[in-house]
Amino acid sequence: MGATHLTSSATRVTQPRSPSLIQIAWQVRAKGALQFFMDQWRAQGDLPHLRMGRQKLVFIIHPDHVRHVLVTGRQGFDKLQTWESSRRLLLGDGLIASTGELWKRQRRLISTFFAPRSIEQYYPVMLEEAEATAQRWASFAASGRPIDMLDEMMRVTACIILRSMFGMDIRKERLRSLEGDVEDMIRFVNNREALPLKPPLWAPLPSHRRYRAARARVHALIREVIARRRAEPEASWPNDLLSKLMLARDEETGETMTDMLVHDESLGIFVAGHETTARTMSFLWYVLHENPDVADRLHAELDAAVPRDQAPTLEHLKRLPYTMQVIKEVLRLYPPSPAQPRDPTIDHDLGGVLVPAGTYLLVFPYATHRHPDFWDEPERFDPDRFLPGREEGRHPFAYYPFGGGQRVCIGNSFANLEAHILTALLARRFNAHLVAGHRPQIEMGGTLMVRNGLPMRVTPRT
Repeated sequence: MGATHLTSSATRVTQPRSPSLIQIAWQVRAKGALQFFMDQWRAQGDLPHLRMGRQKLVFIIHPDHVRHVLVTGRQGFDKLQTWESSRRLLLGDGLIASTGELWKRQRRLISTFFAPRSIEQYYPVMLEEAEATAQRWASFAASGRPIDMLDEMMRVTACIILRSMFGMDIRKERLRSLEGDVEDMIRFVNNREALPLKPPLWAPLPSHRRYRAARARVHALIREVIARRRAEPEASWPNDLLSKLMLARDEETGETMTDMLVHDESLGIFVAGHETTARTMSFLWYVLHENPDVADRLHAELDAAVPRDQAPTLEHLKRLPYTMQVIKEVLRLYPPSPAQPRDPTIDHDLGGVLVPAGTYLLVFPYATHRHPDFWDEPERFDPDRFLPGREEGRHPFAYYPFGGGQRVCIGNSFANLEAHILTALLARRFNAHLVAGHRPQIEMGGTLMVRNGLPMRVTPRT
């Protein structure tokens, strides 16, 4: 095997001893995976590792190492075995999980759909769904009943991405059904990944039956929408993401996507396009509750820029820089994808530590974003970290909530615009506070989760 070197040093660094498999299982059960992984970082340093039977797991945390995995040494890494369950059980061969020439082709075909100027066409949909949420919150505020903030944010972001994807081809009630079924699929895959021994999928377990039923409904609905669109004249197709996928033509080969690839891309865009933003927005409401000084500054900016009787426009958003700083700081402390698996295909030397091909890697932004060598008081919520002058000298991979390099998330502009609009409209009109005595239990699955929910009471701002 060839080796890729980050440093010229030939000195081999001796790594601390990994906990035993029994110790790992006991501590994960006692602390949760997220806290256990963070403890290993603090105990072992910037390349913590775990030995789990024959498999070695290495965490990539230091920004230099992150840059190597995602950019400078990217040809020696891929999404192989670590992504197999997600590829087989959830995402198919769409852009998120595909590899090699298929990934390159799909990236060429899809990236232009998510350019900053292109996604502005979805602003009316984002605004309409934000307004619908505000109307629902007004009724909750009048009754005094609490909401689960994650459920609320999942609802609005699911409606936004599904309407952007399928236009009006799916009725509102079917949107909600599809959202619930996809959430069941995501939950099943996340839970299965956490199991040391995975039962066969044919095993007659209740969770397996729920997953299979949800998957069948989701796939059938997407196939139905694609078939209905194909049966109509192209001139009558709406200008939504589904039409763009179906009409996309590779400039190099002249080929279009098969319906199966259109299906997989539609599902992948929904999974990535609503859950991550929903979690970001949920944590945003949590940090506003926890940091009233930040909430006051945010409200002052919104009050000055957006008239009370108007909805925020794209022009208003340009006058809301602090609002975006708040969103960026939420993404720093609570990245929705806290760990991103990769497979080294050759041996790598990371600062004197040999990482052999076949090692299970987790690029770990949740820890990188808290690295004390790159962030002052890293646990403190401080949106001013993202003032333009303070961002200029920062290591480019001290902050990477959307990944980096060639596989940076193509939906980052969509997600930022969506979060900006939702915050501008909803925080302009409402306060939200955690139900008294509730302390969120933050945990890591495929995404950053709150195990016990975020029950909050919303009240109109006066």
